[in-house]
Amino acid sequence: MSSGVERTGSEARKRVAFFSSRALATYLLVSSALALIGLLVFRNFVFGDKVLLYTDMGADSVNDSYPCFVHLSDYLRSVGFPSWSFSVGLGQSLSYLTGNLIWEPVVWLPKTFIAHALVFQHLVKILIGGLLFFRFLQIRGTDLRAALLGALLLSFSSSMCMGSCWFTSADEVVAFTFLLLAAELALSRGRWICLPMAVALIGLITVFHLYLAAVILSVYVPARLFELYGRRWWRDFPVCLQLAGLACLGLGLSAFVTFSGADAVLNSARGSGKIGNSWPVPHFSQLESATHYLTAVLRFFSNDLMGSGNDFRGWENYFEAPTSYAGLVSPLLLPQFFAGAARRERVVAAVVLGLIAVPYIFPWFRSLFWMFEGGYYRTLSLVSVLAVLTFSVLAFFRYTEHKRLSLPTLGATLFVLLALLYLPVEPMRSLIDPHLRETAAIFLVSYAALLASGSLLKRQDPIAWCILVLAAAELVYFDGLTVNRPTVLKSEISGTVAYHDDGTAQAVRALQEREISFFRITKTWSSGPSTILSLNDAMVFGYSGTSSYGSFNSFNYINFLTVADAITPADIVTEAQWSPGLVGHPLLSTFACEKYVLTNDPGPFEAADHYEFVQRYRDVSVFRNKLFLPFGLIFDRYLPEDIFRELPAWAKPEALLHAVVLPRDQGQSLEITALTLDELKDEMRDGSPAHIIAKRQTAVLSMRSFTQTHWQGTVRAERRSVLLLQTPFDAGWSAWMDSQRATITKVDGGLLGVFLSTGEHQVELQYRPRFLTAGVIVSITSCLVLCLLLWRWPRIRLPAA
Repeated sequence: MSSGVERTGSEARKRVAFFSSRALATYLLVSSALALIGLLVFRNFVFGDKVLLYTDMGADSVNDSYPCFVHLSDYLRSVGFPSWSFSVGLGQSLSYLTGNLIWEPVVWLPKTFIAHALVFQHLVKILIGGLLFFRFLQIRGTDLRAALLGALLLSFSSSMCMGSCWFTSADEVVAFTFLLLAAELALSRGRWICLPMAVALIGLITVFHLYLAAVILSVYVPARLFELYGRRWWRDFPVCLQLAGLACLGLGLSAFVTFSGADAVLNSARGSGKIGNSWPVPHFSQLESATHYLTAVLRFFSNDLMGSGNDFRGWENYFEAPTSYAGLVSPLLLPQFFAGAARRERVVAAVVLGLIAVPYIFPWFRSLFWMFEGGYYRTLSLVSVLAVLTFSVLAFFRYTEHKRLSLPTLGATLFVLLALLYLPVEPMRSLIDPHLRETAAIFLVSYAALLASGSLLKRQDPIAWCILVLAAAELVYFDGLTVNRPTVLKSEISGTVAYHDDGTAQAVRALQEREISFFRITKTWSSGPSTILSLNDAMVFGYSGTSSYGSFNSFNYINFLTVADAITPADIVTEAQWSPGLVGHPLLSTFACEKYVLTNDPGPFEAADHYEFVQRYRDVSVFRNKLFLPFGLIFDRYLPEDIFRELPAWAKPEALLHAVVLPRDQGQSLEITALTLDELKDEMRDGSPAHIIAKRQTAVLSMRSFTQTHWQGTVRAERRSVLLLQTPFDAGWSAWMDSQRATITKVDGGLLGVFLSTGEHQVELQYRPRFLTAGVIVSITSCLVLCLLLWRWPRIRLPAA
């Protein structure tokens, strides 16, 4: 009896070992295929002279993402956990970028290596995204060839290749593929552990992506439950509730990032909703232009059929247009799914594809998808790619299983696709690249011929491998066009950064070695290598400036610039994101602690009385502002905000030197002396700006220590006053006066102020992202709950089929 049990156990162990070895070999094969195609597509980046920083339409990579990566790399080494930084605008919280520590691991490298490492980071994302989709398709019941085809097509789809310019797109591919895999594991096998993990990772991209995850789950989960278990929805409802609870648990796991990140986003110019967006909300039944619909159709054939980068000739621009390309075999196979699937599967596919098609047709629904904050495609295109690929691969799997292929459907599909490519309409002749059209047609005909011959000759097995090889060749060709656009070259990278400007780097290092107190630098030109102006040079070179390009610039930063007329209301939507700061506003720059100017055009500063030449570094001239005002100004008078807003634009910068700007009721309640309009006019008429600046230099914060997040100093107030700190107000700041908590407030339309009583005081300010502590507590609690649930209920109970 015992020997029989031993034999049975031995056989079971051998089976487990066999399947484990087979699974390992399978994943090695898939990984090798993905890596090989990735190296072929990105060969000029891995083996050639290119780095993954684009200088054309993809300039966000070099003007936004790269400065953030470099700055985070420096910040981690000099300060620690992302918090407040004076290299972003006039100062801003970096908490919304914390997820980059996971999603963009290049930030852990010294900044010298970041530009070169970007391509390897992207190849890793390609590999991970492909393997996740491969596993998802395996769980959906497909075999090696079908799942491998799906992995290849997703890993080198538009979203992933555009992700070589806009890194968030690649993150989305990995994150939402993992979400689909996690949902499928829970729905088909009851294994739920991956779902909270996937939601937590999505929350680390941005907090808005949690909303997108909720939209995807709200469609996929009911559709898949109906497909698996039929129409008795009351059996599925408890499963939906359980999955919703697990998704919320994932939100809790990422709370240490999402709570403070959400606060930063909601207090940004864009996220607060107080400033409009550049995408007007369309009418409910409004249609798009003919160019839009042509673009939406043609981008299924190639990213570049209508031009690449700056030469794109379709709707909107190269990135904002639909990015639906995922191999030419996928639209050819999609109708085969409907030809061979069961009725329940056809219903689900029709509903899902219909929901995706509606926003393509009616722009109002696309705005609804983005909560009326834009009319982008981006994630919507990725969702369409995931849906089309899933149904197409399932059709291909039936083909590999020697199931019937509908030749009439195949012929009709080929005819329609070729007709779309060769539509005899006038716009097509100017929009489409004839060479790429011919290439796409050749691939389509080749796929159709292979599929038909395999079905007719009953040779589906070898034909399936031929289709895989053809798909790989197609991806290498078309994606090579997408990624090999104008970029920064390795030979152009000098010093420590990809901004070819040794003079600025040397000047900044010399000034920081010379100075021990806080000061700002005005840089009068852009060092970025792209054709689009860079506004984040301060992040790259590591100094404190005033300009900033970012999606989530602080609302108080933008509001101060608007109140001070450094931004005109007509330009506020654009400059809330592309903010030049105080460049070109010399008196406001002086008010905001400008001590040095770096310029490649010294003439105007040589002629100015209050600038003196310091030194030249290569072609960069350094001038010192003799009217420099230090950080922390003491005002014992306030100018009512309603009066300040009515001043002409030329008078506002000087008015800020005479008094702090407060709402009238707040100034009265604090018993601070008010400055009337007539008094302001008299003082401005009788004294020059230089005179009032000299007076202001005597009433300042005497700084004892200064870091990005912690300041200490001494102030002396002759009467009740306000200490104005030339950085945006943020509720994460805490102030202490003589070791007792002090009140902070918003002054000058958006800057940070601390109220002072009469006398000499020891002042201390410290910054901590709001809700960081609460987020850490929630994350720890969620981890404990996750462990408890995994111990007690490792699987969810699924309804009977």
